Amino acid sequence: MTDEARPLVVLTGASGGIGRSVALRLASEGYDLFCAFHSREPQIRNLRSEILSLGARCDTFKCDLIQSSSVRDIVTRVSYLLEDPQVQLRGLVNCAALLLGPSFETATEKSFDNYVAVNVRAPFFLTQQLARLMAPGSSVVNFSSAGAHFSSPGDIVYSMSKAALESMTFHAAEALARKGIRVNAVIPGFTDNGHELFSDPVVRKHMESHAVLGDVSSPETVAEAVLFLISQRSSRTTGTTLDVSGGSTLGYRHAKERISLRQKSHVDRQY
Repeated sequence: MTDEARPLVVLTGASGGIGRSVALRLASEGYDLFCAFHSREPQIRNLRSEILSLGARCDTFKCDLIQSSSVRDIVTRVSYLLEDPQVQLRGLVNCAALLLGPSFETATEKSFDNYVAVNVRAPFFLTQQLARLMAPGSSVVNFSSAGAHFSSPGDIVYSMSKAALESMTFHAAEALARKGIRVNAVIPGFTDNGHELFSDPVVRKHMESHAVLGDVSSPETVAEAVLFLISQRSSRTTGTTLDVSGGSTLGYRHAKERISLRQKSHVDRQY
């Protein structure tokens, strides 16, 4: 970074495997972090220590993005940090998400509303309100999913929410460009975030079958894409997506059998 002010990035979903990698990659490039998280406090404490060891600053904030008040709370806390003239808000990464379901048959109004709240409403209003605090040249990165690009009735509400987030990215680009701010979305495929399912050979083979390049991604690969979109390296890129799914969005699959990851998972769908 060449600016005298310390560049700050707000990151949601910081306690997850991908969020952690994004935070560390940004910190290694000189960005300070405001890490919002919902659960896994021990992991957040460890993450903060690692960020500090890289010479970056790190503020953490526990919140539940299902509650609309959490967006206001994040904005208030970030505004307080910006009272320091040496801190400049340069980015927002909307990484938090509810995952794995619900299906077309099992979705309820409550589950539908919760997925939309975390995966669509929170990113929209965080982008809207934090953009007012950003300097020209700043960037917003949304997290979509390859699941928005192939048929997945077992995860229909999740997939719909990610399609909506891509639409928001496209339609918000013109409004944010007037402020000199870019907005893009990264599209990961199956990414080994440490979840127990990645250790199941049958499930992992199912995941690998979605990508024409084979295998699954690593969080570090996704983090590199986020860094590119946050940084000035993507200064002429806005309103679009960066696909790091290994070709999962092409719709080709080596295997034809279907496996319900939601049914096999024994871990809470936390973000």
